[in-house]
Amino acid sequence: MADNAQLERLTALLAQQSEQAAQREERLAEQAAQREERLATMLERALANQEFGTWRQKFDDFRLLTHLETLPIAEQKAALMSLLDDEWTRTLRYSLQIPSEADLKTVIDTMEAHLRGQRSIILDRRDFYSRVQEPDETFDDFVSSIKEIAAYCDFCDKCADDQYRDRIVVGIP
Repeated sequence: MADNAQLERLTALLAQQSEQAAQREERLAEQAAQREERLATMLERALANQEFGTWRQKFDDFRLLTHLETLPIAEQKAALMSLLDDEWTRTLRYSLQIPSEADLKTVIDTMEAHLRGQRSIILDRRDFYSRVQEPDETFDDFVSSIKEIAAYCDFCDKCADDQYRDRIVVGIP
C-alpha cells in the first residue's frame, strides 16, 4: 500500500516536472523568436550610404550576438543573403565580382564600395554644407546629424573638427 502511494506521488511529480519543462521550452522558443525578429534587419537596395552604415552596424551586432562567425563561410553568407532584398541579391549575383571563397567582411565591404560608387562625394559635401538646425531639433541631434553626414564626405582627419565647428556655427539659426 505504501509502495503504491509513493509510486503515485513520484508519478505526479514526474508529470509536474515534465509539464514545467515543456512550458520552459515554449517560453525559450518564444523569446528566441522575438530576439531574432529584433536582431536581423533587412537591407533594401534603395538605401543611402548613411543608412547602409547604420545597417552594417546592426548586422555586426547581429553577427556578434548569434555567434555567426563560428559557422562555415557558406552558412555566414546564407545568413547575409537572407537579409537582402531582391535587388541586392541580383546585384551580388550578377554585378559585383566577389570570389566564392570571400569571407563575409569582404562581401559587405564590396557592397559598401559599390554603394559608395553610386553617389558622388560632392553630393555628400553639399548635404553637409547645406545642413542647418531645424526649428524643433535639439543641438545634440543637430551635431549628431552633422557628424553622420561628414562621415561620408571624405574630409581629412586634421580638418574634420574645423569642418564640424564651422558647420555648427553657420547652421544654427
